Parts: sequence; structure tokens; C-alpha cells
Amino acid sequence: MRVVLRVLVAAVLGSAPVLAGEVAAAQTGQPPTPTVELLAPGRAPQESLRLAPPAGATQRSTMTVDFSVQQSGVSSANVNPPPVRATVETGLQGTTPDGNLQAAFSYPAFDVLRGGDASASQRRRMKQAFTGLTGLSGQLTLTPQGVLVDSSLNVPPDLDQSVSNLVTQLGDQLFSLSIPFPTEAVGVGGRWRATSELTLNGVKARQVYEYTLRKRAGGKLVIGVTGTQTAGRQTVELPTGQAGAKLEVRKFKTTFRGENTVELANLLPTAGQIRSAGDQTFRIQAGSKSGTLSQHLTIRVLLKPA
Repeated sequence: MRVVLRVLVAAVLGSAPVLAGEVAAAQTGQPPTPTVELLAPGRAPQESLRLAPPAGATQRSTMTVDFSVQQSGVSSANVNPPPVRATVETGLQGTTPDGNLQAAFSYPAFDVLRGGDASASQRRRMKQAFTGLTGLSGQLTLTPQGVLVDSSLNVPPDLDQSVSNLVTQLGDQLFSLSIPFPTEAVGVGGRWRATSELTLNGVKARQVYEYTLRKRAGGKLVIGVTGTQTAGRQTVELPTGQAGAKLEVRKFKTTFRGENTVELANLLPTAGQIRSAGDQTFRIQAGSKSGTLSQHLTIRVLLKPA
């Protein structure tokens, strides 16, 4: 399981009215194709890792996302919503002429769990907002090597902003569950690296993950993962509706660590847990107003069979 964290510009600007504006996160598009390189083949026996779900294969999992953001600078605030657990169903629809796996997925249920800083009334409002999302669905396409080549998530445009941010996180985490395998055969102890160049709300970033095959029993694998997501200094235009609004990235780094259980007869990992922490500093300019904002992010994703 990998984690893709967007720049939380909507949260940043939404908490600073003087520079206010909202940024809508794209829910469809071509994901970046990672460059996968083998670092160590591991011990014998060594075999190729390839997804091979049978026709009509289905999978039902729960994914719990718990994140928080602490801000300082032009806005000092703590964003600590309650954990959200989504039930996720995936089903293999077929294969493309070039052998890629086409799957449909849906969220038949959402649960707002206890925790975070939300009051009982805020949790009730979140639960009510999620009620309208039952059956939220999309599609994704994977190669047998586990590379995500296309994905989409249908999010209602009039969704409450706080719930929309959480749904965006859920969608990001689901899309990033796929683990790209190396072309070469590997055995236990084998290591490989996947590097992607991506754009997060206009910010160009680099994502590097390293995977280790810790255990294998037939088609069942246990894979460890570590990773970083970094961005260099750059300035981007913000689609805030305010002409000339800019965001200068001064610091951007997130680290990840976790473990996943993968069954090659399934489309996505069957279980896993990953934790991440990130620090970001931005200089925000909107008209005659400007200021620096720093934020520290933490996120935990837990995947279990439903």
C-alpha cells in the first residue's frame, strides 16, 4: 500500500480568510507511471510477481483513514477530523486487448468513528453528509505488474467541503493501494524501487517508494514499504478565483512506512497498514496580502478484509 498526499491547499486557504479561496481536487485523470528498478533479487527460489485474478474476481475490504494537520503562520489551526472507515468493493470486469485488468469499485458504506477533535454534533453532520455518498463508485485499470494506468472517482460537485476533502483522501488512498512489481523475478528478501514524477494541485513533486518482499507462501506475499514524497522550491498559480494568487513552496517532504499483505489472485492488497508524516512550508501571495504558512501532517491508513 502506498499513500499519495495532496497539498492541502484547500484546508490552508480555507482557514485563512485574508487569503481565502478553495481549490477543487481533480478526481479523474491519468496517474503517473512509475519507473520500477530492481535493487536486490532476494533468495532462491525467485519468481515473477504478477497479478492473476480469476474471471469475475471480487474483493471486499474496509479502509480506515485517520489524518491531522497542524498549521502555524498566517493561520494557526489544528485540523483533526474523526477517523473515517470506508467499505470498498472491487470487481474484475475484464481485460483489455493488451492484457490490462479493468475493475469497477464502489463504497457501499461509510462510518465516522470516534476520535479526533470533532464534537458529537459535528460527527452527526459528517455522518449525514456521508449518507448521500452510499454507492459512490469509479473504475480503475491495472497492469498484471500492478501498475495503475487509469482511474476515476465520481464525486458529487455540490458535496460539503469538509466531506469532499475526506472523500478525496479516500480516493487517493484507494488509487494508491496498487504495488508495482519489478519485471525481474524476485525471492524473499528481494527489494525494488518505484519512482514517479507527479503534480499535486499544481506542485511538481517526486515520489519514491522502496519495497521488500518479506514473506511468500504461494500467491500470498507480505511486502514492506518505505517512501518519500518531496518537492523543490517553486511557485504555482492558485485557482482561487483571485487574480494573481500564488503559492511558493519552500519546504515539502513526507515520509511513509508500512507493510502490506498481497494475494496475487486479488486486484488490491488484502490487508495493510501505513503511517506517514510530512512537513510543508508555503509562502502565499494574494493581491496585496502575503504570508508564510507551515503545516505538519500525519496520516494512518489501515486496510482489512471486510
